[in-house]
Amino acid sequence: MSIATQAETVAADSAPPLVLRLDGIHQVYGAGEAAVFALRGIDLAVASGDYLAIMGPSGSGKSTLMNLLGCLDIASEGIYELAGHNVSELTEKELAKVRNREIGFVFQSFNLVPRMSALANVELPLSYGGVRRIERRRRAMEALDMVGLVDRADHQPQELSGGQQQRVAIARALVTSPTLVLADEPTGNLDSASTEEILSIFDHLAGQGRTIVIITHEEHVAQRAHRVLTISDGLIVADRFNEGIAR
Repeated sequence: MSIATQAETVAADSAPPLVLRLDGIHQVYGAGEAAVFALRGIDLAVASGDYLAIMGPSGSGKSTLMNLLGCLDIASEGIYELAGHNVSELTEKELAKVRNREIGFVFQSFNLVPRMSALANVELPLSYGGVRRIERRRRAMEALDMVGLVDRADHQPQELSGGQQQRVAIARALVTSPTLVLADEPTGNLDSASTEEILSIFDHLAGQGRTIVIITHEEHVAQRAHRVLTISDGLIVADRFNEGIAR
């Protein structure tokens, strides 16, 4: 084996493992003349520790892509592998397990249960996963500590600011130690100060080696990611790394 070949082998062996891979993904809604081609051949690989922002105008296909990445929908054609699972081959029950164990969701509207405390909201994914109460409480408190909200554990969502509610949502996303954190417009309902708080948390998580994918239409949010993907008319039209941001 030549020295060059040896170097290539070492580089491949030392590369971080892939968390997700999309190969030839198409998504079509309807049929015939009414068919809508939302995605038209998406190829994408995201490695462990990547911090990726996906941008695109309204109707570009980014929301469709987000639903596929989150296993909320199945592609019409192509292969999607997440954490070693071929998503298209999973049953509904298996998909639910993957969503609960492998993906931590953060939504624009927070999606917190109104009459439950912050702590109880964070515990929810563990409850669905059958984790015992004492262990749920311990892990939920650890997750709230990660976002600086241990002192708000007993507060209900209406007693928290928008930024605090989103921090609770991030804690809920982290509590299962997911393979992928998937955030859909996570700062869309926040003021500038709260936006900076949330982005700083994502910066910190990325620094810890978490794998994060953010869907956003805001350039200043995308600029915090290590890598920015731009989608238009169901196609990836740009895939770049942000200069000056170390991975």
